[in-house]
Amino acid sequence: MWYNGRIMKPAVKALCLSAMLLSCAAPAQEAGAQPEPQPAPQGGVVNRIAATVNGRPITASEVRMRLAPYFRELSLLYPQQGPRFNSELVKAKKEVLNELIERELVLSDFETKGYIMKDDNIEQEINRRILVGFNGDRDAFLDALRKGGMSLSEYRDSVRKEVTVQAMRASKYERDIPPTPDEIQAEYNTSKSDYRDITQDAVEYDKIFIPAVDQDNPEQSPQERYAFACDLRNRLDSGSISFAEAARSYSRDAHAQDGGRWPSIKRCDLAVDFANVVFSVEPGQVFGPMADNYGFTIVRVRDKHLAPAPPLSDPEVRQKMDDAVRRKQSEKRYREWVERLRGGAVIRTFI
Repeated sequence: MWYNGRIMKPAVKALCLSAMLLSCAAPAQEAGAQPEPQPAPQGGVVNRIAATVNGRPITASEVRMRLAPYFRELSLLYPQQGPRFNSELVKAKKEVLNELIERELVLSDFETKGYIMKDDNIEQEINRRILVGFNGDRDAFLDALRKGGMSLSEYRDSVRKEVTVQAMRASKYERDIPPTPDEIQAEYNTSKSDYRDITQDAVEYDKIFIPAVDQDNPEQSPQERYAFACDLRNRLDSGSISFAEAARSYSRDAHAQDGGRWPSIKRCDLAVDFANVVFSVEPGQVFGPMADNYGFTIVRVRDKHLAPAPPLSDPEVRQKMDDAVRRKQSEKRYREWVERLRGGAVIRTFI
């Protein structure tokens, strides 16, 4: 089975690739309508209602869970957060909430159809998301659920809705005319990389790590250390210092004296958020400084070794291409249908 290596949608992926200059301003407070009060679930996190569609609730925990990957990657790119971070996060939140509203519109329209989704399909989709989003680490996934104030049962119900909507959408708007061989080949040429076994991807990069606390100068604050990392990044961009020289002089990790050059490392051996960023940039590109609990990291990607795409001759792959062409052909009618549903629905948002 092959899986898409990105959680983010293309628009948000493009956002991350373009957001290499980091803002150091203080974060702004987001304004919005006050939600209706809701009882707190186990764990003490108030699971408020984010929106309702024809009386069907969308919970704040669902929004938080879907927003989490966006937040993590934006936090890497904007360690100090600030206005740019907040504006991009607001855009992502609106996109997530709109997707959930659309989901409830479709479910509301089809709830009387008696569609039954097998439990096996739901578990398969959850396992896919754990692999893609958490490198297969189920404990990390469950921890993320807890932090988001969502139980596994609630998450499973959310996934069931999403998978059901996908099936209903395919059923309603499937093309009557089968795709041509040329259409299938064109779709394969465009999207074949989405079906790779991403656990076999590998990357080579150079790295500079600036610790948040300098043992030679412990009185320096983490903010001062971050400012130093920003200045070093500017010097790298201007060419006043080479990456290897900067690594030998300032980096504090196992490969500093090698000019910051790390050996090839598999994607599955990297932290998920770091891997998502590293594999999104082109060889030769420098990005950072990124922040974590230990310090600030500047990286230059040397090369990427991507697992091969599965061949079109594979019956499963060919069927996926056939399905993809059908979905694209039906997209216009689907969007028109959803807008009709939206026009006749009662939608209330609270965040």
